[in-house]
Amino acid sequence: MEHIPSAAEGSDAEVPHPSGVRDLKRSRAQVAAQLTADGVPGPERRRRLTALVKDALVAHWAEAAGPAEGVALGAVGSLGRGDAGPWSDLDLVLLHDGRQSKDALAELAQRLWYPIWDAGLELDYSMRSLTECRQVASKDLAAAAGLLDIQPVAGDDTLVAQARAAIYHDWRAASRKRLPELLAASRARAERHGELAYLIEPHLKEARGGLRDYMSLSALSATWLTDRPHGSVDTAGEHLRDVRDALHLVSGRPVNVLGRHVTDEVAELMGFTDPDDLLASVADAGRSVAYALTQTERGARRSLERSGIGSVAWKARRLSKAPRHVSVAEGLIDVDGELALAPGAEANVDPLLPLRAAATAATTGLSFTPGLLEAMQASPDLSEPWPEQARTHLRDLLRSSHHLVSVWEAMDLHGFAVRWVPEWEGVRNRPQRSAIHRYTVDRHMIESVVLAAKHRRDVPDQDLLFATAWLHDIGKRAGATDHSVDGAALIPAIGARLGWSPAFTADVETLVRHHLLLSILSTTRDLDDPETVTALLDALGHREDLLLTLRAITEADSHAAGPKVWTTWRASLADTLTAKARAALN
Repeated sequence: MEHIPSAAEGSDAEVPHPSGVRDLKRSRAQVAAQLTADGVPGPERRRRLTALVKDALVAHWAEAAGPAEGVALGAVGSLGRGDAGPWSDLDLVLLHDGRQSKDALAELAQRLWYPIWDAGLELDYSMRSLTECRQVASKDLAAAAGLLDIQPVAGDDTLVAQARAAIYHDWRAASRKRLPELLAASRARAERHGELAYLIEPHLKEARGGLRDYMSLSALSATWLTDRPHGSVDTAGEHLRDVRDALHLVSGRPVNVLGRHVTDEVAELMGFTDPDDLLASVADAGRSVAYALTQTERGARRSLERSGIGSVAWKARRLSKAPRHVSVAEGLIDVDGELALAPGAEANVDPLLPLRAAATAATTGLSFTPGLLEAMQASPDLSEPWPEQARTHLRDLLRSSHHLVSVWEAMDLHGFAVRWVPEWEGVRNRPQRSAIHRYTVDRHMIESVVLAAKHRRDVPDQDLLFATAWLHDIGKRAGATDHSVDGAALIPAIGARLGWSPAFTADVETLVRHHLLLSILSTTRDLDDPETVTALLDALGHREDLLLTLRAITEADSHAAGPKVWTTWRASLADTLTAKARAALN
């Protein structure tokens, strides 16, 4: 980008333009584009961009005559963390030990900040003493969290180290105050920006499961109340940064919303042949981050609860004995409100353990311990067809509407949903381009199961209701033409694997094939025309039980799609057609 002279440059006044940052904006974007074209992995690419910016700032500090002692230039934000992108802001702090005059510091700040602005770089700056840093951090959550990442750039490195140590000390000392603030900030972001996994135009930074939440994991861990998970969540965080970097390169500016108008270009730059695959990858990463944050927040809360007077751990210490373990199912125990593997239980010889744990967690409301989730990875696959006990656990899981979403999320993120139903892979994290839908295909089906519970007393067979709600959109996969027909074609294989009876499988197949029929007929056909009723009954084999189940599925499916889909008008039409069909049967 060509340098645009400032107003001062156009006058006779001599305004210095240090070479350190003069071309930084252009060179950083060029280097980022070249590294991306060369296939350099994201973490390494961001490390090099961070080094490029820091080197430029070191040169800039020297040209601005920054002192070697008593004053330092520190970096926070992405530059401090070492994950700077092609268009990341420069978040800089001018630290001082309080011995310099205000005029001297103000002049140094001018020599530092104005050339950065003139170079067209986005700058977020502050000038503080060590004491002021601690004071601001004690009152401002965002400032405190940012200062946790502070790293030296130029000047007195010892000063930055002292500030960092002091901020961490204060952060840990105020953990009881900080935790509620962190939780409230996370909830506020989610309410304002939604969930990253289920948005067609997701905010990569602020949405639930986005980069801000990923960074919150380290802030929570810094309280020493809990440890943060690594592995898959770090992979997810790096992927979100990769998407952000590609978005910056495509847009040519520091945007964080992956809009529909740039999704195709971002997908192509990242090597995705289908933009929906890019959105699915973002959804998967967002789910991993959101789940990890939920677990970490729960661990921090429980740590505070256990350390308080009257807690289980406090009582155990007073009584000099360990907390009581309560057996809740075969091989599973309740340990202070969490579901854990019982002593002596062997997950590697128990194929039923994952389903049994899921059903137990869903019916009791207990959360999984990380150890249990890890241990279940070694459980053997279920035999085919499934044994009766496995179907019982699945039935209990689907019937537990209150906790189903959170339990299914945990099991799915650890690979069990696809192990149980390989066809689930085709709809997992699959985006829905329709504006009426608020969830991905897989989450939509789980939400439908939860909402179908409202109608369990309105149908002759509630297991048929839940099974159909669970699989009704299983055909919404890449390349599908008619997802109802494509989904119905998958049901026989699923039913055979799960050990459903041929009659039950056939009923699920019929309902999946025609799960939109009641809605279509009631809103597009003349309800007084006998052929409308005949078309509905012919599709259902003139069976009242399937008719009542379809009516329940229609409402649950619509409510799960979005709050504006199931209107009073639609409900009235569906009820009228259902009543006419029942009258015809009788």
